[in-house]
Amino acid sequence: MIETLNIQAQSSFGLSGYWTPLQQSSTLLNSFEANPGNFSSLKDWGLSFSYGGEFSGTPTSSLYLISLDKQIGSHFISLRYTPGYQKEFIFNNGESIVLHDSSTQSLSSQFTYKELFGLGYSYKFSEKLSAGFSLRYFKQEFDQQSVLPVFSDTVYLNQVNKINNINFWRGDLGINYSPSKYFSLSFATINLLNVNESVADSTLAPYEIKKDKGVSFGLSIAPSESYDLNLIYETTNALQTGINSYFNLFGNKIGFGVSVFHDKFQSPFFAGIVPAISFNTNKFSFSLSGIKYFSNRNIPHTFSEFTNDGLNNIINNRYSFDKAVLTVTFALNTIPEKEVEFLDVDMIRDIYPTMSDNYLNRPFADAKIVNLTDKTISVKPSSKIEGINEDRIISPVVTIGPKDTADVPFYTIIPQSYDKKKTGISFVDFFVTANNDNPDDQTQKPILINGINAWDGKVINLRYFIKRNYEFSMDYSKKILSNYKSELDTMSYSLSIFYKAKIIFNNCVRELVYSSNPTAAQNYVQFPNETLNLKGGNCDDLSVLYSSLLESVGIQTALVDYKPQNGIGHVSVLVNTQLSPDQARLITDNDSKYFIRKNESGVDEVWIPVETTSLTNFDKAWELGAEKFNQDALTNLGLAKGSVEIVDIY
Repeated sequence: MIETLNIQAQSSFGLSGYWTPLQQSSTLLNSFEANPGNFSSLKDWGLSFSYGGEFSGTPTSSLYLISLDKQIGSHFISLRYTPGYQKEFIFNNGESIVLHDSSTQSLSSQFTYKELFGLGYSYKFSEKLSAGFSLRYFKQEFDQQSVLPVFSDTVYLNQVNKINNINFWRGDLGINYSPSKYFSLSFATINLLNVNESVADSTLAPYEIKKDKGVSFGLSIAPSESYDLNLIYETTNALQTGINSYFNLFGNKIGFGVSVFHDKFQSPFFAGIVPAISFNTNKFSFSLSGIKYFSNRNIPHTFSEFTNDGLNNIINNRYSFDKAVLTVTFALNTIPEKEVEFLDVDMIRDIYPTMSDNYLNRPFADAKIVNLTDKTISVKPSSKIEGINEDRIISPVVTIGPKDTADVPFYTIIPQSYDKKKTGISFVDFFVTANNDNPDDQTQKPILINGINAWDGKVINLRYFIKRNYEFSMDYSKKILSNYKSELDTMSYSLSIFYKAKIIFNNCVRELVYSSNPTAAQNYVQFPNETLNLKGGNCDDLSVLYSSLLESVGIQTALVDYKPQNGIGHVSVLVNTQLSPDQARLITDNDSKYFIRKNESGVDEVWIPVETTSLTNFDKAWELGAEKFNQDALTNLGLAKGSVEIVDIY
């Protein structure tokens, strides 16, 4: 019997021992035996070589494998070529022929088993879960010597070689799940898919590689970052268990591991031990491992033993010898390392599209970001709200110290063209970028986008409804005033603002009615054109309408916010007549009907309160507005106590 190479004992046993996924070690690359799910922590390209020696009667060495790997987004692909994955047996058939010189020659059979190449694919569903498959191609060649009688003038025997090739594909699936950095689970099939390329000769069936189906379960526990424990059990009655330990050296990781393995075709119960050492940097890693069997591997075996038990694995079986294997992996990263990542995102407020300016100076979300590097970096946050933004909106840059965390605010821009009235749930994509053009990390959160008529109940935010459709309000007001052009042109300029306000009010209220809640929805505000089309509204709607009509033609207004009493609030309008206190007598002799306020230059001006829900005429609305303002804001000290607030439109 001649053995050229053997490598592993069971389906789950890899060249370099077993390095748990918890440690994200690149030594797992291309170990389809231990890693059929093709899990990898590689971030871009990977190139691996395995070279080793075997300690049989005559020590041999060989290149075991060459592999190439690539990460593409959440996809990971592995290709490997395995010129050293083979095993060869030569048996004496127990027959011989007599040659013409009376000497004899024994007949033999040569069985060769090879694994030529493999393909692996996996998909990362999340940082915790990945799943994939591996396909491996095997070649079996059976070369049997026999004699064939040839009848001529004399009868003689001719030696012939009968060669059969029985090649097949093996496919398996695998899943890796790590709910935390201290615990990992794996599941994989064994011989799930086996497809022969040709119909096998039935007489060769006992010599083919056995393809018993099964599954394997893996468990890894890391009580600390310095070591981990692992176990793999196969339903084909095989297992492997071991421990790995780690420590950092100048920013690199050194690992030591030892595992023992069992399968039902080898003795003793634990057939051997696999010590290993690994060294990992950002650019490359290597592992040096050895396989030591506990039984005597130099004893002869008979052909009948081989026929009865068959061969369950090309690599590592009862005919295997001790060996040493060196695996080197190069990480060819063209993708920049992640420098920052999200820890959490807190959604501070929902989106009210009409109140767009609120999101320019007030964040709608706040994220906690961690700096993964040992240097201070500047983080560029950005976001994109589905249905609102066509492109990412950049927020202010935030500086984060080495290994530190920081709260990063996110702002947004809501286009004026947004006009959806229906409220709905959308989502926001959040991005953080350090020194690269591409984001280092991103996450997604749901968000409520209100319709354009939605209002958050804060009177100060009614100004957005006042200003949103100035063109309509301007056209409407100018059309009214044009009918009074001659009258306005002949009056004193100082009184023109007062009379314009009066004219606009008297004309716009003619067909309006007051409705406490015309839309049957709270915090719903109509735009000026909607109020006029619907011919009515509540105090919010009517105040927005009147203020918008005046502001659009240059008349300054303010809203009077009467805070809720027993759950009911109220809004009315203050109009700036731009009259001085001495000129107030030009419009009234009753000093309780106006209110003195200073302008930006510190000059006193006369403001008059107008109750917009009084839809009779301007004089009545002014009278009612003044009575309520004097009672609630002044006499009852509402302005001083904060129960009444004047909100400027700016």
